[in-house]
Amino acid sequence: MTQKSYLLTGIASLLVHIGASAQAIYKIKLTNLENKKGDVYIGWYTNSSDFMKPAKATLAKIVPVNGKGEVTVTFDKVPSGKYAISAFLDENGDKDLNLSFFGKPVEKYGFSNSIRPSMRPAFFSEAAFDVNGKNGEMTIELK
Repeated sequence: MTQKSYLLTGIASLLVHIGASAQAIYKIKLTNLENKKGDVYIGWYTNSSDFMKPAKATLAKIVPVNGKGEVTVTFDKVPSGKYAISAFLDENGDKDLNLSFFGKPVEKYGFSNSIRPSMRPAFFSEAAFDVNGKNGEMTIELK
């Protein structure tokens, strides 16, 4: 190998190491739970085709509410990237966001960036935000 090849290989290894170590701790505060019982499902998504599909979340947690008005959930080691979060309160324990006959949610839900569309679900692009290796916090008010 030439000296130039060693240098390029070293730089590439360093960049991969830096990129791999650029992780953050994020605290997500979910409010307006109205002291209900059940579990809150929180999913982090990296693209629009997977958005709001809990089985396809990049990061996910299920947290018991136990009659609290709000909960804070910590996600450790969140890699840098673009994400959108959706959350819902599963009050009846069926592990799904229940909808009315007309398709409107009957359980509480919310999205990152405080997106609150009135007649449709949020789009990934509206709820998306960047994680850049720095720790962060976000509040999502369920409605």
